[in-house]
Amino acid sequence: EQKELVEICRKNALEKLSLRIGRQSNEVSVLEELMQIVGLKKLPEYIEAYDISHTAGKNNVGGMVVFRNAKPYKSAYRRFIIKGFEGEDDYRSMAEVLERRIGEYEKHKNSENTFGIKPDIILIDGGVGQVKAVRQVLRNSPFADIPVFGMVKDNRHRTRAMTDDGDEITIDSKRRVFRLITEIQNEVHRFAVEYHHKRNTLASKCLTLMQIEGIGRERATQLLKEFKTIDRISKASIEELASVKGISKALAQKIYNHWR
Repeated sequence: EQKELVEICRKNALEKLSLRIGRQSNEVSVLEELMQIVGLKKLPEYIEAYDISHTAGKNNVGGMVVFRNAKPYKSAYRRFIIKGFEGEDDYRSMAEVLERRIGEYEKHKNSENTFGIKPDIILIDGGVGQVKAVRQVLRNSPFADIPVFGMVKDNRHRTRAMTDDGDEITIDSKRRVFRLITEIQNEVHRFAVEYHHKRNTLASKCLTLMQIEGIGRERATQLLKEFKTIDRISKASIEELASVKGISKALAQKIYNHWR
């Protein structure tokens, strides 16, 4: 009876808390579950999650998604092109993304830009290796005190557990917190892959344009920025092509002739 009374008190307190801070009780509850499972000292109201996407090391990009009060906060999503190296290295890619994230925090911490917000927890789509790479970057930075956990998938690419430095935290699939972690992991993966596909498409279009003498990657990118599609470039007049930054009248003539 005493146990039941304590549970009623806890639920009442949770309900009052949710009303006070303007959230639904189930949102507070799932964040409370996450807080307890990973041993946080406060509700993780602002969660950042990261993933890397590439094709055999080509067009390497990173995605960052944010969940605020257990819901996607899309205006805070960010994309990163990996610039520090070429090739396939997820650990190094993740480290670069977090280094740049910290740099953006330093620039915007006194502004309204969402980069100026410190997350309560950082989640990585990956295992121990990715977690260690990120923690190494966070050390001696303003993010040094932020907990970092990996979101581990099974061999069917479904969320299985969370991990820190090696120990796995298994989450019952029937619990609300499991559904939240799964949603976060799926969302950050989707966001990173979507950007990678976009970069792949852009690279393919650039290669098409680079077959024209005098067109390098920079000019190809500028043409695509202006006309959006290869089809529109192929139908453009010499005057329209020459109006693009970096495209001379002579080069515009070459582009025009190429499609004809």
